[in-house]
Amino acid sequence: MKKEMNNKGFSLVELIIVIAIMVILIAVLAPQYLRYVEKSRVASDQNTVVEYINAMQTVASDPEISLPASSTTLTVTIQSDGKIDVGTDLAKVLTDYGILDSNTLSTSKVQSTAYKGSGGKYTLVYKAPSSTATEKMWLVEATGNVDLSGAVKSTPATP
Repeated sequence: MKKEMNNKGFSLVELIIVIAIMVILIAVLAPQYLRYVEKSRVASDQNTVVEYINAMQTVASDPEISLPASSTTLTVTIQSDGKIDVGTDLAKVLTDYGILDSNTLSTSKVQSTAYKGSGGKYTLVYKAPSSTATEKMWLVEATGNVDLSGAVKSTPATP
């Protein structure tokens, strides 16, 4: 009599070994993946903030752009929920002169934990650049815990 071999599947031990290998791989690779995702979010958020700063510097340096006479400060603030809040006067100037569109202004958010908790505030302010200077100019200033690697510069402009 001939015995028939039934090799139509995997044994329970083989399945458990494969699952154990997958769990080990996930345990090793998941932290690396999460760090990579957060690093890409920080880079994206930095680009977003630099875009706003560049727009503010464009406003400050363009003599054809007339800023509201009543305002001496125009602000962009990062809220704790990540939403980027642009002051109404600045939003009007940015959209009227085509520097940023209204959709960008209303939907911009930061995603990384570094920027959400930064308390970042970027201000276009009309003042003298130093205590000894007499001439006033529009300056872009940054406050908060975010390193922009020299992206913020003072820009002279006409009043």
